[in-house]
Amino acid sequence: MGGRGTFAAGKQAAYTYETVGKVDGVKIINPIDKSKSLKLPEESHSSVGYVLYDKDGVFHQYREYNSNHEIVLEIGYHHEKSLGHGDILHVHVHNTPGVEHHGQADKFVIKPGHPLYEKYKKLFKGVKQ
Repeated sequence: MGGRGTFAAGKQAAYTYETVGKVDGVKIINPIDKSKSLKLPEESHSSVGYVLYDKDGVFHQYREYNSNHEIVLEIGYHHEKSLGHGDILHVHVHNTPGVEHHGQADKFVIKPGHPLYEKYKKLFKGVKQ
């Protein structure tokens, strides 16, 4: 996986992520440089989705990409100021694909019983409800 999943000057950037496993068919990736922040690639050229767990193995983030390699769905378990305090399981639905539209994405909390929670619950290791 290139630098944040992107290409620079028509060439793939240096690898910044490594695949460390799979869960429910989704690649689990980690930053190669452990001092970097926990964030998934802005684009994907090799997978339709990635999942990221923190150093304790707790779910942190899932991103799903369309055929143009742009983000269309993000599920996070971390502080989201506009939704409350502490770690919150929440979704960003990108009605207009791409990370540059993240601020306009629909954002909401999900809990057991919500269709998106039920679809992706196998990814939510360590999430407290």
